[in-house]
Amino acid sequence: MTSSTRPSTSLLPVFVLLALAALAASVLADTPVTKLDEWVYFGFGNAGYNTDTYTITLPKEGCLIVSDAFCSGDQFRVTVNGQDKGLTSTPLGAWCATQVGMEVEQAMAKPEFSKGYFPLNGASSFKITTAYSEGGGNAYFKATSAMCPPPFKVVTAAGKVSSRAAATDACKAASLALADVTSGNWNTALTVVRASADIKLSPTDAVFINSWDGNAYGSVNLQLTVSATSGAISLLPDLPGVQTAPVYPLCQTPVPTLVDPKTRTTAASFAAEAAPKDMRNGKPTEEALIRGW
Repeated sequence: MTSSTRPSTSLLPVFVLLALAALAASVLADTPVTKLDEWVYFGFGNAGYNTDTYTITLPKEGCLIVSDAFCSGDQFRVTVNGQDKGLTSTPLGAWCATQVGMEVEQAMAKPEFSKGYFPLNGASSFKITTAYSEGGGNAYFKATSAMCPPPFKVVTAAGKVSSRAAATDACKAASLALADVTSGNWNTALTVVRASADIKLSPTDAVFINSWDGNAYGSVNLQLTVSATSGAISLLPDLPGVQTAPVYPLCQTPVPTLVDPKTRTTAASFAAEAAPKDMRNGKPTEEALIRGW
């Protein structure tokens, strides 16, 4: 039997498959975070855009901070270890009504810019998804070695108050919300109350809260009573002629809500003022792309 003189093609599909597999692996590869406690710049598109999946290993609990910059008004959703951890804060004002350029620390201090804190522990992966934008842009994240700031705060600016309504107003004046305490955040709430310099545990003190485990208990005055070693929920009826002993309110960071596109438009904001100098939201100019800047 004579041997064939045709070149063998049986291995070609294998080579093609290997090449495709290598390409897919490069596309799906995670991106390690190499800078701790430093801001990292990332680009994003319109709603639904996902960043790479970033990975990091921390020796103890740390925090992922995500902040908008450049043009205000963008909002993000964060996924950690495959679990949806929620939205960054709801930005105030119309899209791009406020600008800080790349000064992310300035953005962190302005409510017009969305930001959020998400705990990381040990080996973690995370990605950032655009929840709202008007054309995409650039923003920042930072993985820190310090724990995320607690969501609660004892607010003392309005003094001690005697009703839940007054406590709610005091929190609102501080751009916060009256605290919703649950079995899941119980220890955190107790720790924050005990650490407040204005709380006097002699042997107990109390703070107003909004709800316990999702129950607001109607119109009663709901308080968290704290001692050095324990805590309890107190339900105090709001009766005519009966004044509840005044205490400070325990407030929390408001739960973010998704930006409503119907109310977030540049037109309403810029109708009576000059347009901002830079509407690119951190994206490079066409000249910069051509020149490779």
